[in-house]
Amino acid sequence: MERRTYKNNRFITFHYQKMNSVFVLLLTFISVVSGGGHETPQQVVTRYNNYKTICTGLGYEHVSCKAGNEGIVFQSSLSKTLQNLKNKETVIYDKVWLNEGKAYNEHTGKFTATVKGIYAFSWTTLSTSGKYFISEIVHNGNVMAYSYCDGRGIGGHPSSSNQVYINMRKGDKVWIRTHGSNGLYAHGGHWCSFSGYKI
Repeated sequence: MERRTYKNNRFITFHYQKMNSVFVLLLTFISVVSGGGHETPQQVVTRYNNYKTICTGLGYEHVSCKAGNEGIVFQSSLSKTLQNLKNKETVIYDKVWLNEGKAYNEHTGKFTATVKGIYAFSWTTLSTSGKYFISEIVHNGNVMAYSYCDGRGIGGHPSSSNQVYINMRKGDKVWIRTHGSNGLYAHGGHWCSFSGYKI
């Protein structure tokens, strides 16, 4: 027996047989839970397996056991000052403070997604008076955003930051590079940083 309801230009079918199956599973669960007190180890294992079967039948998923749910996060910075970088040269943040998931490579300056998902990235640049450092974040070579740090005509140390969110597939890469040949001066001593994490 089934009942059809018209909603959002589509027929939604309610199967009473499925509802009856859920009801039977619930009754089975109640009978299993109300078992005896003194059990052998084998009976405990059997009871556990019964619980597991019932929960699976109700649609429960133990998502923490699925691959890809481990934390992916990194924090890196420049230990040495960078000057006069070439056109679209990768900025290599050589000091890694945190690298859960091992997705960031401090030798290439590139982050490689180990699993599909949405990732957040941010980077901060500090330059110096009379100099500038214009950078961009790229996803597989495609520019996603810019950061404009310009100290010309001012005193002190100008800084700039930016943040992006990127939908990535496994194996996709993200990195920071100079915008054109505008990488004149990026302060070392960990004043410049690049970080990211999987949301």
